[in-house]
Amino acid sequence: MLTACQAAPVGPAGTSAASPAASQPAALDAAARARPVAFLDRLGWGADAAQLRELRSVGATRFLDSQLHPPTTPALPGGLGPLLAGLPVNAPLSQWVPSMVVEQRHARMRSRALAGSDAGAAQAPLRMARKQRNGLTRQAMEQQVLLDVYAPNQLQQRLSWFWMNHFNVFRAGFVGAMTADYAQRVIAPRALGHFRDLLRATMFSPQMLLYLNNAQNARGHINENYAREVMELHTLGVGAGYTQADVTRLAHVLTGLGVDLPDRPVRVRPALRGLVWRDGLVVFNPARHDPEPQVVLDHTLQGRGVQEIEQVVSLLADDPATARHVCFELAQYFVADHPDPAMLAAMVSTWQRSDGDIADVLRTMFTSPQFIASLSQPQFKDPMRYVLSALRASVGDRVIRNPRPVLGMLARLGEPLDGRSTPDGYPIDGGSWDSPGQLTTRFQIARQLGAGAPALFGTPPPELGGADMAASPLPARRGGVPDLAAGAVFRAAEPSLRPATSAALAQVSGRVRWNSLWLASPDFMND
Repeated sequence: MLTACQAAPVGPAGTSAASPAASQPAALDAAARARPVAFLDRLGWGADAAQLRELRSVGATRFLDSQLHPPTTPALPGGLGPLLAGLPVNAPLSQWVPSMVVEQRHARMRSRALAGSDAGAAQAPLRMARKQRNGLTRQAMEQQVLLDVYAPNQLQQRLSWFWMNHFNVFRAGFVGAMTADYAQRVIAPRALGHFRDLLRATMFSPQMLLYLNNAQNARGHINENYAREVMELHTLGVGAGYTQADVTRLAHVLTGLGVDLPDRPVRVRPALRGLVWRDGLVVFNPARHDPEPQVVLDHTLQGRGVQEIEQVVSLLADDPATARHVCFELAQYFVADHPDPAMLAAMVSTWQRSDGDIADVLRTMFTSPQFIASLSQPQFKDPMRYVLSALRASVGDRVIRNPRPVLGMLARLGEPLDGRSTPDGYPIDGGSWDSPGQLTTRFQIARQLGAGAPALFGTPPPELGGADMAASPLPARRGGVPDLAAGAVFRAAEPSLRPATSAALAQVSGRVRWNSLWLASPDFMND
């Protein structure tokens, strides 16, 4: 599943023409007409010709509503949809993880058997196992790049990255091989739904349970890693009033919730069999669970098993501190490094009224006077936003066949996809990304893209089909240097360029130099 099914659209409450609420759509439409590229840069991964046409046709308010409630399966260009749907990494985990685990276990056994006689041969089975696993990890990252560049549900794509970063897991080992499942089955379908459902999905995901060690959290062997991060990072936030004792007690409540990658039967004594719970590779094993009652955030949990872990989801999701913490991060990511308190208060109010409906909260944010004003107050793009917006502005109707260079660009800029090893995720404020070294690398990438980046349209890497393209739906390579000065994105941005940028571009000769200068300009690196 590559895209998400959302709840039915919920429109704004009825208002009279004279009411302040009724004036907000008109103000948003006017601001988006004046700065269409900035508007699209905020809602998604950057403006492209198709969405500029749509925005002009329907106006910002209707465009926003369509992005908040996207279709179940948005169309992808150039046969990308069937190509991605057929990738092995998108098969359900239960279809390939257990067999891969068994095969890699056999590889370790073969390696040990050969160790005494041939050191080189002993490493071969392990190298093959790593290659298989790493190929799936690369497949997941390359797929994500293609979705981010081409999928029309741009808000959902960008918001999914925000949640992937908020509920961060690191692409190492089997977690890396399972990141496509995490992105497309855990995060994306719930990115615009209720926060409680999203929190639960991450809490019961094999990726999170492995990454933050709750798979090792058992009675008599308490591991507090996940309990700490789910309170500090995912929900309540630092300074929300919880204590170390709350963390320890929550870790006890979460004992027994783990992962069974080989997908084996859970063996417990007869008295506990009715308490065993399984969903795919995630298992609640009552023999590993601490049944003692625990008091967490002044609520007593009776140690009755997986049902009380479900109660933990509501306990954390419904806490007012969670609404404040998550709303602040959403506003910081989409609006400004230092969000306006009045806008935050309105978002928190919508959160409480809608039971944490993310789409409703975002609509409050995007239609606020503070967001409308921010369109003329540029926000520095982090590497993901910079690279993807440059691609969306420059590739036109060409379909990228080799996303690997894009992954290299992100790595050079210090934000490799799924590459944050610590649970806090990448910084989401623009001020964290404007160092001199960062800017130098951006200039190099701007020249690479300005010259047409022919490697993007060459032979796909092995994990996307390699040299055997006879049956591929992707179009043949289309190279050449793009004429960005005549492109839809530049034409839409041109009226709001700073005079210094307009003057500098007017003095440049040569298409590559012109393209590079525009993509490296402060106007482009800020939205």
